[in-house]
Amino acid sequence: MSISAVAREAGVSTSTVSRFLKGQLRISAETEARIRAAMEATGFAAPRSTVQHVALVIPELSNPYFAQLTQAVTDAAHHRDLEVSVLVSDGLEAREQKIVAACSQGRGLGADAVLFVSMTGSGALLADVPEDFPLVVIDEKLDGPLAEARPFVGADNFEGAYQATTYLLSQGHRRIAHLAGPGRLGSARDRLKGHLQALRDAHVDVDSRLVLEGTYTESSGASALSRVLRLEDPPTAVFAASDIVAVGLAAAAPMHGLRIPEDLSLIGFDGIEQGSWVTPRLSTVVQPLAEIARQALDLVAAAGADEEPTAHLLPMELKIAESVGANSTSRA
Repeated sequence: MSISAVAREAGVSTSTVSRFLKGQLRISAETEARIRAAMEATGFAAPRSTVQHVALVIPELSNPYFAQLTQAVTDAAHHRDLEVSVLVSDGLEAREQKIVAACSQGRGLGADAVLFVSMTGSGALLADVPEDFPLVVIDEKLDGPLAEARPFVGADNFEGAYQATTYLLSQGHRRIAHLAGPGRLGSARDRLKGHLQALRDAHVDVDSRLVLEGTYTESSGASALSRVLRLEDPPTAVFAASDIVAVGLAAAAPMHGLRIPEDLSLIGFDGIEQGSWVTPRLSTVVQPLAEIARQALDLVAAAGADEEPTAHLLPMELKIAESVGANSTSRA
């Protein structure tokens, strides 16, 4: 139940209940008794005390994207005098569930809030998290009714992918391969949808052979390049759903006698620093990591407020570097 329901039951204003629970208002013993009775009658649990220690749950640190997201969260947290513990789930649903349950139930970890990055996309793993525990889902939106009760902050993956493919189309490319992420992830599905919508809007036929699903690894990018090059009519450009996949493809290109961007244009996704270290520098769709971290911590700080959970989708930036060139021999 909400604070407003408690206020109606007790015959006081919502502001009175809210300020009392936060320790900001002194009230008479009679009024306090009415509020506490109303809380019991409505089943409302008082919000937890001010957050001081946040657990950040991530799938892995070997992928530079998650390392940079972790850095963004710790930087934002330290500016607010918050402690951060980083817990690695290895992208396994059972371990994700174990970690968030342990954090939310106070089993020795010391965290009083969780920022959760999933690699499975399953909202069912939130089943053991108390409803009043501050948990904000970031980066990867979860599926299911339990997830709908939790706030979310992430990037607009559809729009970012749409921008990337639209730019490749503007450079004359019509055979564009998409190296998609794991289909179980909503972010990967949204990136694929954005890519396909850009093709349709440009009246370019969709060739299902040019969509290859894989993992977010360098080896996935390298193997995908071998597969698309075996096509009778190979692509002139590639949009990879992850920078680390794009880096793997770029590293494998010389082994196939390909030059980037002369023979194959390439755009990645995420904006990791490593993309600027390769030659040629990688064009990419940049995730707003600092803003994701800031808004997620704002939502943690607002835990207990009488508000409906919301999803915050943040805009992305297309950053063009040397890995994209014009295709002068494009076919309409």
